[in-house]
Amino acid sequence: MQSVAPLSPARAATLLAGHPALWLADRLTQAAAAHAVRPTGFAALDAELPGGGWPAAGLIELLLAAPGSGELRVLAPALAAQPQAGALLWVAPPLMPYAPALHMLGLALDRLVAVTPDSQADAAWAAEQGLRSGACAAVLWWQAEARAPAAALATALRRLHLAAQEGGCPLFALRPASVRGQSSPAPLRLVLEPAPQGQLAVTVFKRRGPAMVQPLLLTLPVAGLPAGRALRRVPPPVLPARVLLSEPGDAVVCAAPERIAA
Repeated sequence: MQSVAPLSPARAATLLAGHPALWLADRLTQAAAAHAVRPTGFAALDAELPGGGWPAAGLIELLLAAPGSGELRVLAPALAAQPQAGALLWVAPPLMPYAPALHMLGLALDRLVAVTPDSQADAAWAAEQGLRSGACAAVLWWQAEARAPAAALATALRRLHLAAQEGGCPLFALRPASVRGQSSPAPLRLVLEPAPQGQLAVTVFKRRGPAMVQPLLLTLPVAGLPAGRALRRVPPPVLPARVLLSEPGDAVVCAAPERIAA
């Protein structure tokens, strides 16, 4: 019987470093195939994500302090570049999608499908059906403040992650920042926080790679405004709606009785 000398740790790391199914904790993992990721539209963000972009399938969590934190503008470049054959399914959006702003961000309105289920369980079911249908290029699911038991919610997330992987479709779960301390099957989790001067602070706190040293500041596009221009407060008599500016370059228009957000 022939004995084989064990590999040294350095030699073993060298041999395994290029294997697509393995990754080392001190470096970002690389995608197993070129089609496994899709560019975000922000080069700085791509550099912080394993493989260099959003996963093309599976669960991706974006945690928000509040809806309208810039999540649609950071996702718009990738959503606009999704295959034209698929629909963009939005499940339980907390505000009415504002069509003119979405059009300015490059999203084809005839591809958008929005559903507003009555309960969180129905919303999870609708998202799963969309993922398994094969008819969606991407699914966005807004989760309200968690009221269900953590164990039940974790089970639902595992089902959705599996459905997204099997369906070859990305699921962007837009969840409240309060769930950051809860476990999740999502291999990629980010926190989005509005920052001054129309920027967005992005912290990738779970990824297949080392922890981020500090948040990444992204300058988001402003729908309908030329580059370098900023929104200004408009006197009430000029428009029939109130314009609320939470941050420069970020507007939410509230027209009674409906609420509209871009």
